[in-house]
Amino acid sequence: MIFEPVQGVAGAYDLSPEFVQALRVETTKHGALLIADEVQSGIGRCGQFFAVQVHGIEPDLLTSAKALGGGIPCGAVLCSHAIASQFGSGDLGSTFGGGPVAAAAIVAVIDAIESENLLENVRRSEIAIREQCLVGPVLRIQGMGLLLGLVCNQPAVEIRNALLEHDILTGTSSDPEILRILAPLVLEPGHIDHLAGALSVIAPDTNKGL
Repeated sequence: MIFEPVQGVAGAYDLSPEFVQALRVETTKHGALLIADEVQSGIGRCGQFFAVQVHGIEPDLLTSAKALGGGIPCGAVLCSHAIASQFGSGDLGSTFGGGPVAAAAIVAVIDAIESENLLENVRRSEIAIREQCLVGPVLRIQGMGLLLGLVCNQPAVEIRNALLEHDILTGTSSDPEILRILAPLVLEPGHIDHLAGALSVIAPDTNKGL
């Protein structure tokens, strides 16, 4: 069973703790592997190093990439001791796997997250965004940490374009009414104030549903 704790492209849709915990229970019961895809949700983006930690479960395999190298292309697969014990020399291979530059980048990213207390900053920033940014066209906010989806009452592409006029970069998703916020882990309170202010002057679509 492969799952994303927060489905990024779907609009930062966060799976409920009950659902994720049920996945762990059922896969264990039936002898199936539980694989967490944390390419988007991992490396601090959800307020812990990995989103599964928020749910308090341990998958059998976990994939990581993107933010893992802080801009240097790399990826990693973490697995349980039981699975690792089944691997032998030559079972896994990669042309660039384990290269010194990528490995150094990974170490530097982890050091920065820990030394700059970025996990706590992500958690504080999420609270602030949820408190301040439910304004203008935003109906509700979903997601986790700094992988958030602003559910809006008008097309997200229009809101994205309007925010560009305020020098704010956001993203859309497969849901046309969800705007994605994937802010850097070093986000500051002033940035959130700026986002809230910009959203507040975007007029909500009062004709929605008429």
